Amino acid sequence: MKYSLKLFGYQIDCDLMVENDSLRLAFKEEDQRKLKDYLIRVLPRYGRETTSASSMQELVQSAIETEKSLNGSMSEPKIKLPYEFQPDIKEKLIEAADLQDMSATQLLIRLIEQKYQSVME
Repeated sequence: MKYSLKLFGYQIDCDLMVENDSLRLAFKEEDQRKLKDYLIRVLPRYGRETTSASSMQELVQSAIETEKSLNGSMSEPKIKLPYEFQPDIKEKLIEAADLQDMSATQLLIRLIEQKYQSVME
């Protein structure tokens, strides 16, 4: 079953599998890479050092420790974009972001990351 999950303040898609009364989550490699990029970008905001060489285990462990100390969940920094959109484009961006339960800036970042990955491959 497909399911969208908010993990460390990041919306990620996964497959939920129930086998013999046991629940498992499976993430696509691309989504795991995006989560890793997100953690590398967000953890320094909370005083955690990261590098592109950090392992997923180190990042997840650091994210768990961060969220425990926050008594809540992490969030991506809100960035004021240095340019303005046409009003109709801005409305569409905000509407699309609301439907995905994220900010317009987060949606733009995600779209840019997806385009970057498609160009680099």
